[in-house]
Amino acid sequence: MENSNNQTPANKWVLPAMGAALALSLGFNAYQGSRLQTVDQQVTSVNGQLAEIRQGLSKVEAQTGTQISTLRGDMTTVKSEAEKIAKDAAKGASWTAQSLAQRHADQLAAKLGKEVEGNQKVVAELNTELAAVKSTTQQTSTELNNNLTNVSTDVKRVRTDVDATRTELQSTIADLRRATGDMGVMSGLIATNSNELKALRELGERNYFEFRITRNDKAQKVGDVTLALKKADPKKSRFTLELNADDRKIEKKDKTMNEPVQFYVASKARQPYEIVVNEITKDTVVGYLSTPKVQVARK
Repeated sequence: MENSNNQTPANKWVLPAMGAALALSLGFNAYQGSRLQTVDQQVTSVNGQLAEIRQGLSKVEAQTGTQISTLRGDMTTVKSEAEKIAKDAAKGASWTAQSLAQRHADQLAAKLGKEVEGNQKVVAELNTELAAVKSTTQQTSTELNNNLTNVSTDVKRVRTDVDATRTELQSTIADLRRATGDMGVMSGLIATNSNELKALRELGERNYFEFRITRNDKAQKVGDVTLALKKADPKKSRFTLELNADDRKIEKKDKTMNEPVQFYVASKARQPYEIVVNEITKDTVVGYLSTPKVQVARK
């Protein structure tokens, strides 16, 4: 690969990995903040409902007190009228007048009893509703606390996973190596297994296309080129591939396992494409094709 960048491998490998880990951590911090804001809004709503019920209960109690005071005044008036009628009866008033006064007093007393009973029912209903709201509030508070605990646990677990992934990625990157390709161009980082290839993808410096090619099969399309296996020698860890790119065939003979096999695709990029074979059996090779991210035709 043509490499004009003088940065050390550590700078190129570690910074993208740490950036990805930091982005993931910040995303989950934002997620936790959103969940906490939702919890605060729910608690504020429940507190508002309690305040409205308490205000309504106070109003009913005030109205009930006023009505009772009024009814008590009526009873006092009735009592005074009854006493007056009794005195008149003692002076010779008719029994009918006294009976009417007594009936009037009984009606007022019954009315007073009904109104007091009705107000007591309203107060009882409000108390029942208030108790239900308190129960719901307690239940909601418990659920919210549980949700907060779960969110906190999730965030801690994700942070642990991010740290573990970052550590593993850094360790894997440290194991990667560079090599000079068969065209004499210094290659990029070489992956010798699936874990190392995953680490290369995380770095995001090139495109990677995995393949498994069997001899005598039709040419297989890999990325924007086609590959055909002509020979495989597992004992000597060698293979021969025929590739087709830019409408021209190129044969790569007797290449070794984990060797960067390089070729240019003039219509696509200025940097070379690379084929790396990690596994060779009697009739099959397994590996990957690496292509430049920047697709600019060579002049």
